[in-house]
Amino acid sequence: MHSAGSALLAVTIPVGDHVQRKIGGVAFNLDTIWTSLLAGAVVLALGFYLRAKLSTASPNRVQVLWEGLVGWVGDQVEAGMGPGYRRAVPLAVTLFVLILAANWIEVFPGFFHNTDYLPAPTADVNMTYALAAVVFVVTNVESMRARGLGGYVKGFFARPRWLAPIRVIEEIMKPVTLALRLFGNLFSGGIMIALILAFPIYFAPATVFLSVVWKLFDMFIGVIQAFIFALLTILYYQFAVTEEAH
Repeated sequence: MHSAGSALLAVTIPVGDHVQRKIGGVAFNLDTIWTSLLAGAVVLALGFYLRAKLSTASPNRVQVLWEGLVGWVGDQVEAGMGPGYRRAVPLAVTLFVLILAANWIEVFPGFFHNTDYLPAPTADVNMTYALAAVVFVVTNVESMRARGLGGYVKGFFARPRWLAPIRVIEEIMKPVTLALRLFGNLFSGGIMIALILAFPIYFAPATVFLSVVWKLFDMFIGVIQAFIFALLTILYYQFAVTEEAH
């Protein structure tokens, strides 16, 4: 009797399972690529729509909302850090919208795996590493531009100099932790949905209710994680262009 109950509760949840195709010996996660392109298309569509409807005399609601968001973020950054850091706002807001779209994709019905949802591309560590790499490159280039190549390298060897290797490791680990933070939160949400959908059929009403509740909560988490990523982008930019960057 015990073994039968255990069998009912047993469930296999694949980790890192993707629709793949190998090209030249390199495996490509087709589901991540597709959903990433879909998220990018949403951001581009929003941008082209705003451009087409741009008006100073009678702005529409989307334009007012977008300008209000960018303006509010810019004002907060300028008030808290200074006007020089407002340059990071367009990148941070763009990343916020892109990550939010990527996080919310799995709300809609999809065709990949044995699930009723599209997988969020941010639940694939390859996607989050790519986003973090963009932040890493931009912030380090801005650091070299602000302090010069000599000042950039010198920052790693500030007193006490024996901490230089640790400072280098810290700089390298910034994009890694940025990527893993986003990936971990989104991936865990997918696991929770898989667990809920694995309930026996006689729990169907509860399964539907829990799925809806969890997806609403997951959407909220998606907003928070997109905001944290954008906020850390601005903070990393501040650290990069400050004299005491390292």
